[in-house]
Amino acid sequence: MTKRTIFPYQSQELNTIFEQAGNNAKVMCIPIDYAKKEHVVMFCNGHGNILRKPFPIKNSPKGIEYLTQQVLSSCRHRGIDPKYAFFGGEDVGSYAENFINTLRSGGWIVAGVNAHDAKKQRANAQASTDALDLMGIASMLLNRRATCSPAQTGIYRNLRGLTRHRKKLVDMSTEEKNRIYTVVDQIFPGFLDEKNTGISPFSNSSLSLMADRFSPAQIRRRKRRNLIETLRKYGTVKPEVGADKLQLYAAHVLNTPTEYLSALQVSLAQHIKHFKCLQDSIAQLEKEMALWLAQTQGAFLTTLRGIGIVLAAGATAEIGDPTKQKPVANVVSYSGIIPRVKQTGGPEGQTRTGKVSKRCNRILKNYVVQSAHHIGLHGPEDLMADYKRRDANAQHADFGIGRRYIRTAMCLMRNSQIYIPKRLRSKGINPEERAGYFLMIWPSLRDKWAKLGALETAFTNDNPLGRWRNMVQELYEIKLKL
Repeated sequence: MTKRTIFPYQSQELNTIFEQAGNNAKVMCIPIDYAKKEHVVMFCNGHGNILRKPFPIKNSPKGIEYLTQQVLSSCRHRGIDPKYAFFGGEDVGSYAENFINTLRSGGWIVAGVNAHDAKKQRANAQASTDALDLMGIASMLLNRRATCSPAQTGIYRNLRGLTRHRKKLVDMSTEEKNRIYTVVDQIFPGFLDEKNTGISPFSNSSLSLMADRFSPAQIRRRKRRNLIETLRKYGTVKPEVGADKLQLYAAHVLNTPTEYLSALQVSLAQHIKHFKCLQDSIAQLEKEMALWLAQTQGAFLTTLRGIGIVLAAGATAEIGDPTKQKPVANVVSYSGIIPRVKQTGGPEGQTRTGKVSKRCNRILKNYVVQSAHHIGLHGPEDLMADYKRRDANAQHADFGIGRRYIRTAMCLMRNSQIYIPKRLRSKGINPEERAGYFLMIWPSLRDKWAKLGALETAFTNDNPLGRWRNMVQELYEIKLKL
């Protein structure tokens, strides 16, 4: 039975250390104030007594070696078991990542504290020094208001790095699109509107036309046959219709003055090269994300209709290992889709619901809201119906379905099972109906992984989806062909 406590936000890992030690004097807390060249470190016990005043540590291998030697020496001197020693600091910058990762690889627990909350724990609210900062960090650690994120190590850390890198490139790609729109509006106004030209904006056909001798006059002068071949080569549907519509539109558009045209064409060509490079990089990252996602429990999220590799990888990377994660309610709050509630005036006092808090994991929030929107458009029938009902009642459908999505996702990952509609979950269901459902969703699930070249990896015997496939084939005597 789960213990109920008035400290729901305390770190379970730190709680375990204090409980196993049995005495706060047998616990060593090592707060660290990170810096690029030299960190500042302090030793204290579980009671908050300072065992060693703040001292500097080099951000180097020698610094780590010296720090661990000092910790072990101090533990021996005070009769503290080193397994009850832990480190902690504020959010780590890139300059301290290797330092922290090396400590973790050595078996030490390194917790993270929120910088905003640590600031409130300082003895002096007006000043900020390394010593005062350490006191605030130490206070947070001893109150166990820290996190040992399940996504900080192992496969989940690699997946988080890839998904966040992809997010940055997508943002850059959007910026590049906006710049291309600006230049095209001067060279060939309205070209990127499919209604005008019949060509999908930023498709291969669109990019090929914009990259070489692009202007209304040059489009009009091109031979219809050559233009049709170009559009057909790059995958335009009905290239004859597209060529006729494009040349007709080019004859009625306002041209840019000739003296500015060549400079704008050069700029546009470079923007196109940059945009293509970004798209290639994003595609490569998505393939790598699929390979890492296939090794995690998050692979089961792709069995939910409307959720693809990218959305599943994004949510999985931010949540981390589901077996080490906090209760679902905390994860929902962490994702920032729970409204703030205020109630006072006794039991009969009115409850007021406000906006959601800005303090959350905004990257996870973005993935959850996108997933909820996709589920509302393409998801399972019961979830689509719930989405439409919430939307019709003027509720925030994306947040409402987002909360359901997180609960469902945590259940799938923790239980190593695929999404099954409610009507097929009862114990008395005919096995043939459930087998029919598996056969029905299999082509779609297989295509999701095959699209990014991770089909074989996802369904190997060592990975979660592979084990599920083998179990289903044996249990229901069906064949799920790769």
